[in-house]
Amino acid sequence: MTELSTVAGAIKALSFDRETQAYEQGSRFARNKLERVEVVTSAAQTLGAEPSYEEWEAYRVQWVDGHAHQNPDLTANASDKAWKEFAKLLDELYGMTKPKSTGAAAVKKSEQREKAQEALLEKYEDQSAWELRDQLAKNYKKLADKPEDKELKKTQKELEKVIRAKTSEENKALGEELKAARAEVKELVSKCTDIEKLQAILELLDENTDIEYTIED
Repeated sequence: MTELSTVAGAIKALSFDRETQAYEQGSRFARNKLERVEVVTSAAQTLGAEPSYEEWEAYRVQWVDGHAHQNPDLTANASDKAWKEFAKLLDELYGMTKPKSTGAAAVKKSEQREKAQEALLEKYEDQSAWELRDQLAKNYKKLADKPEDKELKKTQKELEKVIRAKTSEENKALGEELKAARAEVKELVSKCTDIEKLQAILELLDENTDIEYTIED
């Protein structure tokens, strides 16, 4: 299956309303940086808890179109870069990542990547992401002195890969914890009949969600 046919088929995976929401959310993300966390929350609701690969791709196409329309002077690469930034926020805040394609070639490639990642994580299982970042920083310094050193370049790529893998696992674990905690709180709140307790919860949540996010251009 070609990339073109994959995307063409994927666009049909969303209803008209969800396509419109994806487009509008891409536009909002482009317009106002202060809205970005709110837009990510809306996106998580539009995509649903477990979107398929086709739904994710369809959403991405509409989102990028909305972002590009809002910024007609930007290049296509700039809108794609903005999507990657947005997808990173989806991962960080909700543990949502791009689903796997169900095509035979994609499945085979995914299995190969998984095996390579498992081997990499096993190799560095006793080291935290923080320790690995420290190693990477030291490796960068060595590369500055020996920019053509093949072993240093190989180590750099390997460390970058394992750091991404460990960070992704941590984000997914956090996302699962958040989902479970939210579900538990929702159930308890639905059973609560004490207005004072509910008001206290509202005040507490308002205080704890007053967070500033800095998004770099």
